[in-house]
Amino acid sequence: MLPMYSDLTLENTRFEHALVSSNSNPHTENMKRLTTGLAIGVAISTLFAGVYAANASTPSNATLQKRLIACGSIPNGSSLTVVETTRLSLFLPKDYYPNITLSMNSHGASAGWVSNAGPYGYAQSGVTKPDCWSYYLDFELTADNKTRSGTVDIGSKNAFKMVSNYLIHFKVVLDPPSATKQVAGNGNVRGQVLLSPVCPVEHIPPDPACSPKPYKTTIDIWSALTGSSYKRVATSVAGVFNLSLIPGPYALQVTQPLNGSLYPRCTEVKFSVVAKKTLKLTVNCDTGIR
Repeated sequence: MLPMYSDLTLENTRFEHALVSSNSNPHTENMKRLTTGLAIGVAISTLFAGVYAANASTPSNATLQKRLIACGSIPNGSSLTVVETTRLSLFLPKDYYPNITLSMNSHGASAGWVSNAGPYGYAQSGVTKPDCWSYYLDFELTADNKTRSGTVDIGSKNAFKMVSNYLIHFKVVLDPPSATKQVAGNGNVRGQVLLSPVCPVEHIPPDPACSPKPYKTTIDIWSALTGSSYKRVATSVAGVFNLSLIPGPYALQVTQPLNGSLYPRCTEVKFSVVAKKTLKLTVNCDTGIR
């Protein structure tokens, strides 16, 4: 930095001397000095702007984390449990992981590319993420596996030596884990289903007896990415439910009454699960009371 600044000052000093010697008019000399000063200021500003831009784009694990989040990637280093036949999408930023081919190391299980979702690396048209690779994979246990579980490690080599390679670990199981059982690497969802209005007329101040009431029911959960059904769980008497889900986008809906009634009518809720994070949800159901 310092040699560049010194050379720049020296060259502009020489330029200023040349201007002064070319014209002895004091006013003209002052204007030319001003012009030279402005030129120096612009040059220095440009220099520092370039340094700032270079630092802002310098590859690092911190900037990698931001790119992974922008792509909707499963967090680097995650360990997840999936049920056999699970299908999910993986996303990786192209600038950090230029190699389109994922490396895999498996024991008793496999993660195969699902061709009908789109070309390898461009599955489902990248799901509107043009700067990210996208892979749609199907997890299966091998035919000769008698242990009812297997593992698949999936990774990609980073383009920069100072940045971590991408590596996630999957445990593939035959029997689905309980949606309410805590599983390492999964994300948690805690929610409550409420009924309202309870009274035909709202009171001011609000009447505690007219507050939303908990609704004991069942909830259907499905993948918002593939549309495939995932779980059906029951709420408690207090309308509360707890879920442990593989990271990704989901939607849930309260199961419709079997008697064909239009009410209660409950809103569909879309949400995203993040590994090792807890999300709180409220599902509102309209009683039809007016």
